[in-house]
Amino acid sequence: MSVQSGSKRVSRRVRAEGVYRVDGIPVYFTRKNVRNLRLRIDAHGEFHLSIPWRASLAMAREFVDEQTAWISQQQQRFTQRQAAQPQLVDGETVAWWGQDVPLKVVEDPHPRACAVAEIREGAIVLRLPVGAPLEKRQRAVDKLRKSSLEMRLAPLLAKWSTAFDIDPGVVRIRRMKSRWGSCNPHTRALTFNLELSAKDPKYLDYVVAHEFTHYFHANHGPEFHALLSAKLPEERELHRALNRRNAT
Repeated sequence: MSVQSGSKRVSRRVRAEGVYRVDGIPVYFTRKNVRNLRLRIDAHGEFHLSIPWRASLAMAREFVDEQTAWISQQQQRFTQRQAAQPQLVDGETVAWWGQDVPLKVVEDPHPRACAVAEIREGAIVLRLPVGAPLEKRQRAVDKLRKSSLEMRLAPLLAKWSTAFDIDPGVVRIRRMKSRWGSCNPHTRALTFNLELSAKDPKYLDYVVAHEFTHYFHANHGPEFHALLSAKLPEERELHRALNRRNAT
């Protein structure tokens, strides 16, 4: 285990304190306005430790040493998730509105070719430059997902707006880590998870109704479910099914 020094000031409230290695795995130390030591793994598989200003580096190193097993476990899980992630290559299938749709990749030799995805004859056709990285492939497919989700959302927003007698505010679509949607009752803004485009359309209908209910009840208490069930009697079954690991 080793520590690389390099106390570089980032701002008045944040300061990088270097890198501490645990069995060769780097953990990035940063001082922040936090009360306790906080260790996390980010979306790229990097480990970060937030350190209170009052805590010493020795205390931080000791804390990380105690988390060695957790760090190893999280790194293994991240590696497994990465290995299971679709690479969006020709012949793969893509989850699309509850079905596995074949992916056809067409490479364009032109150096300035754009990456574009479209639905054609029951397949997703992905046109891209030769050797395009996964990130570019994913952006093209995500753009197609967003467009499809917007089209399916429009009639559902109108449907539930009438049912609840309330007009929504701004509607956003983005990839969300732990929720299928969100509602801001004050601004009436609604946000929907891009991954809903992978699920059966009935789940999108449920999520829209669910978020509309939050205009009237912020939490998921009895009054929330009473109102939602009155509008959508099968809401509890849909909720359970949607949140199963492999719901389609």
